[in-house]
Formats: sequence, structure tokens, C-alpha cells
Amino acid sequence: MTSQELAEILKRHRMFLKGKPGGQRAILRLKNLSQIRLDAPVLQSAVLSGANLSRAAMPGADLSYADLFGADLSGADLSGANLTRADLRGANLRSAKLDGANLQGVDLRPGALLSTVEEIDEQALSSVELKRALAIRARLSHASVLDDSLRGAHLDQPELYAANMSRADLTRANLASALMKDVNLSGANLTGANLSGCRLNGANLRGALLSGVNLDHADLTGAAVPARIDDLPPDLQEAIGEHSRWIASDGQAGSRANLSEADIPGVDLAGANLSGAVLAGANLTRARLKEAMLVLADLRGVDLSEADLEGADLDGANLRGAVLRGATLRRATLRPQEIRRRDGTRTGRMHRVDVSFADLSEADLVGADFSGADLTEANLEGASVRGAILKGCRLDESVMRLVRRRGAKL
Repeated sequence: MTSQELAEILKRHRMFLKGKPGGQRAILRLKNLSQIRLDAPVLQSAVLSGANLSRAAMPGADLSYADLFGADLSGADLSGANLTRADLRGANLRSAKLDGANLQGVDLRPGALLSTVEEIDEQALSSVELKRALAIRARLSHASVLDDSLRGAHLDQPELYAANMSRADLTRANLASALMKDVNLSGANLTGANLSGCRLNGANLRGALLSGVNLDHADLTGAAVPARIDDLPPDLQEAIGEHSRWIASDGQAGSRANLSEADIPGVDLAGANLSGAVLAGANLTRARLKEAMLVLADLRGVDLSEADLEGADLDGANLRGAVLRGATLRRATLRPQEIRRRDGTRTGRMHRVDVSFADLSEADLVGADFSGADLTEANLEGASVRGAILKGCRLDESVMRLVRRRGAKL
């Protein structure tokens, strides 16, 4: 489509909206408009289903009531755009810029065009910038907003049922009265967020940063919520608080928790986010770390005897020489972790979990995922490994035969 043809379509569309003779609705279904540059175009009620708008620059666009079902908006600049009640089901918004956009009543549920070759299973919003976005009663049920920045977003009474918002930046976001049943907010930054009146029953908030969050009248029935740190020793409270700030600021503020050699047996840190923390040589016997996030944590030589690590995220962690005798690691993950630069860009490097020379005797490893881990010289005597995933692991031949007999997945 030439620029002249598009200009004529936009002209006739404006006439259509004003009810003038000769006006015609803009029908741009499946059109290739990649990298198009339009300043504040009026596309209210336009049909753009399946259109390729990747990397398009349309700041201030009026896309209210537009049909954007299955459209490709990846990398598009829609800052300040009006998307009131737009149909964005199945749209690709990866790396899209929506700073200051109005998303009142927008529909972001999953969807797929029958004419597309690849079926879209769920809404993908990775790296979407929704800073200061206004989204009244937005519908994001079952949507995926992994790693996204919704910093300062205002989503009044949104429907977020079962949405995946893992690691999303929701700093100071207003989600008052949101329907967030079964939502995944693991590792999300909720610092200063307003979650008052939210229905968070069954939600996963493990590892979430909750400093200054407003949970007044929120329904947390059945939710996995990090343990409160108020009862911990003051120095430990301070270390965890500074660590939370360190995580939330990508290392620009706060400080990495260094709890090496700490003597804190039985400590309750269930659901806490200690990713990247240094706990080498610490005494954490009988500690409660259920659903905790310990991604890339330094746990060399740590004593976690009889500790509860059920469902914990230990991806990329260093557990060389750790003592996990009698510990519970049911459903825990110990997989390789991708290393990213400070700005979030990928390096292509993976950091595998090191469990070499660790004592896992009598440990409960049922359903744990050790994919790719180094288990050289690890002691698995008496460990329960039924359903444990040990694919790609470095294992001594004798240990491999042992775990295979006990039902591990190799």
C-alpha cells in the first residue's frame, strides 16, 4: 500500500466518522503497515484485525473502538494513544510503548486469527511499557505480562483473572478493586502499589516486593504470600529490606544481602525474594523457605538440613557442598538461569545450578526439576526422587543407576 493510498483511506475514514457523503470506514485488515509513521492518526472504529503494525510510530493515535484483533503491534509507539474499548484480543504488543495511553475497557484476552499460520495460545505483552497508562476496567484475563513495566499504571477495577504477571514492575500502580483470582505475581515489584479491595484469592505472590503496598480489604484467601519479616532480628530485617530495594532498582539502590555464615536456624522466609543473595556457609537448618525465590543465590556450603524448600525457585543457584540432608525440595526448580545485562538485554549465556559435592541424603526431591544441574559427587543416598527431572545432569554413573531405579526422569 502506497502512502497516497493510505492517506486517501484515512481521509475517507474521517469523513465516515463525521457522517459526510463519500465517507468510508477504514478497512485495513491484514495490511502491512510495518514502520509506518503517522502523527495522531484518527482510526476510531477502524478495522485493523491481523494488520502488521510492528515498529509503527503513531503517538497520540485515536484507536478507540478499533478492531485490532490479532494485530502485530510489536515495538509500536502508541504513547498517548486512545485505545478506549479497542479489541486487542490476541494482539502482539511485545516491546510496544504505551506511555500515557488510555486503555479504558480494552480487551486483551487471548485470541487468534483463523487465517494465521501460527496459533496464538495466550496474550503476550513482554516488555510493554505501560507507564502512567490509564486502563479503566481493562480485561486481561489469562493474559501474560511477563517482565513488563506497568510502573505507575492506573487500572481501575481491571479483570486480571489467572493473568501471568510474573516479575512485572507494578511500582505505585493503582489496581484497586481488581479481580485477580489465581493471578501469578511471583517476583513482581509491587512497591507502593494500591491493591486495596482486590480479589487475590489463590494468587501467587511468592518473591513479590511488597514494601508500602496497600492491601486494605483485599481477599487473600488461599494466596501464597511472602512471610512477614517484622519478627526477624533488626539486622536481618534491614538486610532483607535493602536487598529488596537492590532487586527493585536493578542494583541502583539498596544493597545485595550478604548473609554468609549467618546463624539463623528455623528462620521463616517463606515466599521471600532472596535472588542473588549471598548465604554461603550460613546455618539455615529447619528454615522455612517454601516458595522462596533464590535465583542465582550463593548457597555454597550452606546448612539447609531439614529445611522446607518446597516449590522454591533455585534456578542458577550455587549449592556446591551444601548440606540438604532431610530437606524438602518437592516441586522446587534448579534449572539453568539465563544471564542478562543490567538493561535486561540477553547475553545468550546460561548459568547452570551447581549441586556438586552436596549432601542430599534422605531429602524429599519428588517432582523437583534439576534439569542440566551439576550433581557430581552429590550424595543422594535415601533421597526420594520419584518424578524428579534429572535430564542433562552431570551424574556419577552409580548415582544415575540409583535414581533411575527410584523413578527419576532421565
